[in-house]
Amino acid sequence: LKNGECTVTIDGKTLPDPYGTLSEGTVFGELAMLYNVPRAATVSAKNNKDCTLYRVDRRTFRYFIDSQHPRGIDGLKTELKKIDNVIDKIAGVNTRYSGSIIPQYRPNRRWLWRRWSGTVLQHAYKPALLNMGISAMLSFFIGKRIDTTWAVGLAPHSTHSIISRMITFGKSWQYMMSLTTFILTFFLNQAYAHWREMYKAARSIQGRLNDVNLLLATFATRNEDDGQYTPEAEAVLDSVASYTRLFHAFNWAKHASAFNVLLSPRGMSRMLSRGLMTQSEFNALQAIDQKAGAQNACLEWIIIRSFKGMEDGAIKDDVAMKHVFLDKITILRGKYAGIGDLLDGRMPLAYTHFVQVLVDTFLALAPFALYPELGVWAVLSVGILTLFYS
Repeated sequence: LKNGECTVTIDGKTLPDPYGTLSEGTVFGELAMLYNVPRAATVSAKNNKDCTLYRVDRRTFRYFIDSQHPRGIDGLKTELKKIDNVIDKIAGVNTRYSGSIIPQYRPNRRWLWRRWSGTVLQHAYKPALLNMGISAMLSFFIGKRIDTTWAVGLAPHSTHSIISRMITFGKSWQYMMSLTTFILTFFLNQAYAHWREMYKAARSIQGRLNDVNLLLATFATRNEDDGQYTPEAEAVLDSVASYTRLFHAFNWAKHASAFNVLLSPRGMSRMLSRGLMTQSEFNALQAIDQKAGAQNACLEWIIIRSFKGMEDGAIKDDVAMKHVFLDKITILRGKYAGIGDLLDGRMPLAYTHFVQVLVDTFLALAPFALYPELGVWAVLSVGILTLFYS
């Protein structure tokens, strides 16, 4: 799109800004050519005003992409898909995106049993299968190497010389089980407390951003006849809202590995082509030192644009409002700057090392401790124990 503005609609519904408006420099239609799929949205000239577009056919588009990208068009497709998945998650436009930063919870047994991503099943099934394999090999070895006097599926005879020795070992393992259960219960409480602290910090950041935008919206100048925002005030509010979205995205991209791709040149370039930032904003972010942080630059833009709006009369220049505004900004900065400290200091190394060694030792000994009591059924019990303890 060389000049003019376009509107994006899906299923006849216009997406809210900034996702519903394409401005100068935006690229669209590229995914249909990359993936050979129908277009996901309809793009039309905004308010039927003239637009100038540069158009390229599929063959030419794919030729230049294939020749310029280091891994060819397949590499670009993989990279773009990863970036677009992140952008779709943070967009939160319900007509197109799930916005699933925190997955929805439903207090329903059947729904909970069907969950996989982020659950104990996803994180512990591999150790559980490994330990079950060790337990099965132990059962097979005992059945083949010694003269068993019990049938398969029954508990081994405690009078057998090897089994009697394993029973004595199992009693020591029972003491370890009590200690491990106690330590893990406390550890789980600490982990949940850390999650709650992170959640409160995240919500506090959102709350302060809302406060800043609410203050500006309240003190923005309006037309006396209809009470609507003046064009100058609306421009300031739109700019601050755009900077707020960028700030929020880049702030979490710094801390969350799943969103970290947004801070890369390719990620920012994709955000530019998706209309999430302007060309001037993109150029400014590319020019700053990445150690300074893109989120800090966006926060400065919010302050500068707001004060410029006050100087120009788009926002009422009130001393008390300025004081409250700066107070909210400084609280906001303290909250988001503390996220890194929360993550870095969430658990002492000595404590986590102790818990990890204790649990791993407990689970490694489980096949040998449970076999004298359960026989081949120890395989299933070991799997259950590993699933929940690991």
